[in-house]
Amino acid sequence: MAQRIFFFLYGLLWFAVKPFLKRHKRLSEGYGERIVGGSWLELARKNPVSLWIQASSGGEAYLTLELLKHISAEHAGMHILCTSMTKQGMDVLQKGKQAFERKWQETHALPVPLISLCYFPFDDERSMQKAFSLARPKNCILLETELWPCFMLMCKRNGTALYVVNARMTDKTHAAYRKLKAAFSGVNPKKIFATREKDKEHYQEIFPQSECAFMHNMKFDGIYHELLLAMQEKKENPLQAVFDGKTCIYLFASVRREEEGEFVPLVETLHRQKKKSAVCIAPRHVARFAEWKRILQEKGLNVRFVSDIFAENDQIKAGDIVVWDRFGDLKKLYALTDYAVVGGSFAPLGGQNFLEPLAYGIVPHSGVHLHNFLWVFEKREKNLAEENLLYLHSSVSMLAKALLAQPEKKFTQHAEIQERFKIWLKPLIGGTKTVMEEILKNISRC
Repeated sequence: MAQRIFFFLYGLLWFAVKPFLKRHKRLSEGYGERIVGGSWLELARKNPVSLWIQASSGGEAYLTLELLKHISAEHAGMHILCTSMTKQGMDVLQKGKQAFERKWQETHALPVPLISLCYFPFDDERSMQKAFSLARPKNCILLETELWPCFMLMCKRNGTALYVVNARMTDKTHAAYRKLKAAFSGVNPKKIFATREKDKEHYQEIFPQSECAFMHNMKFDGIYHELLLAMQEKKENPLQAVFDGKTCIYLFASVRREEEGEFVPLVETLHRQKKKSAVCIAPRHVARFAEWKRILQEKGLNVRFVSDIFAENDQIKAGDIVVWDRFGDLKKLYALTDYAVVGGSFAPLGGQNFLEPLAYGIVPHSGVHLHNFLWVFEKREKNLAEENLLYLHSSVSMLAKALLAQPEKKFTQHAEIQERFKIWLKPLIGGTKTVMEEILKNISRC
């Protein structure tokens, strides 16, 4: 009874909001596919989907690409459907699909596995019924924290094996799902692969009929691969042109709006006291590019967009404050930075990826609000902070004290940091391979 009431109310909610979603800034993109039109209709003319992988946005889409790396020649006949909720995620999938197909053609004589890309449908029962009738999936993967009730219901009705991979669940989310436990009864995944023992316990409580297992986070595999590529890189960094090689660079990366109030005074202080240095700010969201420039200019500071520096064939010099208004540069930017602060962690926002700077030989400074990255600290004798590969600060004032105490000189120990990070990381890789081998084995039995 509780389940019927839940799905009835859930359906009413979708019925009420769907007309407005067409005008939603983010969801209007690909709206036709979200209501199971467009590319979805083409699936009816293709073979049934062997594996449907759902990635919420860009970060999860990269995990999809990690999974695809483990498709071997014996699975050449597979039809794989990759979906995402956002344009960013779809862009990652499109580029990844092209790279996968190129590499397959270089290394295999067999035809390339068929990969279809679609926006993930709205999770109302009618849309999901249509999506499943068109795709006819035999196996599905939900990545990380997503649990879509109607999607899961359709898996159960259609006898589709459902796996939750790289599963995470915060205490807050767990408390919410506990209240809906009765609604999820009977729509349980076949198996859940959790990245922390605590997450495993959370999922086991919500889905007592599901098999739950621990896995090393897939992101360790991705960052390890990135680290090896960075260590082997011989080409000149494409961003090198705007750096003079002498100026000390302080980078504030992935800064969120909620942190700006405390970071702005710190940028002012660094600008005033570190005369041989430049400060670069790379906001997390596009909308904050112009805002950062406006806020700092109102403080009487001279601020430049890096896009203008590139356009003018100029360079970043001592005393400059630069807003990095280009996306896709952050990883290469870390390699040219001397001090890196990773935002999203100095307010209760969950944190941003502080592993990336380490792949390029820079020890990051981070706040302590890292609930989205607790998996990094799981199952290790010594965590990154204890290995002096991560500087944690309980406040921006503590961060300021640490940065102001550092010398204004170019950092030259990138290779040493990369080697230490590699040693720390190596025991944690292999989660993607283990999980994908098990799922593919089950697909082969179908």
